[in-house]
Amino acid sequence: MIEPGNHGTLEPAYSYRNLGLWQQAQDFAEMVVRLANGLPSNRSTDAMARQLVRSATSIAANIAEGHGRFGFASYRNHLSIAKGSACETDSWLDLLRRLALISPEQEAELHTRCSRLIAALTRRIKDLERAASKTVREARVAYEAPDELEERPDDNGSKVPWFDGSEGDLP
Repeated sequence: MIEPGNHGTLEPAYSYRNLGLWQQAQDFAEMVVRLANGLPSNRSTDAMARQLVRSATSIAANIAEGHGRFGFASYRNHLSIAKGSACETDSWLDLLRRLALISPEQEAELHTRCSRLIAALTRRIKDLERAASKTVREARVAYEAPDELEERPDDNGSKVPWFDGSEGDLP
């Protein structure tokens, strides 16, 4: 099958869908949505279920969005948001167990999967930080103004810096 974005080759397009981390997060979100759909319906449970689904689905969505960005910093930021959503999801699962809305076994299985996602996100964030530190950067240079730069009042009485324009004075 020829996929979009591969310019007519038979090779699959490079996509966030190929990322094991995204696939893991998407599988986790599917499990959480199915769990939420089975919760009893009342005012407080419905509110918790919405928050649970929102946070669980946000994990894979942020991995995908970050992967689609240009640059390590943006990708790392989205992975950090995904990690925060995973932690939030785990907190909602704990509360549902405490309220006896899900069994300890259900919570334990989802907690284990969520913890693995958090660990994988943490590793990926650290990998990106290492990769970003190896990129070429401009050396820091101390910028100093030449002595000829001084303040003179302009027509309205304020002081603005000016340069006398002689070419030999620039570094």
